[in-house]
Amino acid sequence: MPYNLTGISQNGTTVINFVQGVNNNLMAGWLGILFLIGVIIVMFMAFQRSTQDVSKSMAACAFIAFGLALFMRALSLIPDLAMFITLIAAGATIAFTWKS
Repeated sequence: MPYNLTGISQNGTTVINFVQGVNNNLMAGWLGILFLIGVIIVMFMAFQRSTQDVSKSMAACAFIAFGLALFMRALSLIPDLAMFITLIAAGATIAFTWKS
């Protein structure tokens, strides 16, 4: 099945228009989500190696992932649901690691 690559630029010449076109036309909206998942996995592995504490690693990754999801939602690379999932994950992991 050949892809129609003529609509990728979306009548613009900026990098943002190109990335949004690739996300929408080639990846069916999954480019931003897969990028976010990949960044979360790499961050978790790095935090886990440095802290050796799963709860701290998950809380830090969820908080940073929410910030990244806000930025990616502003660029229309991820849907609202993905941003809300990262918000819920950040709140839940921070609540579970809270030591009072």
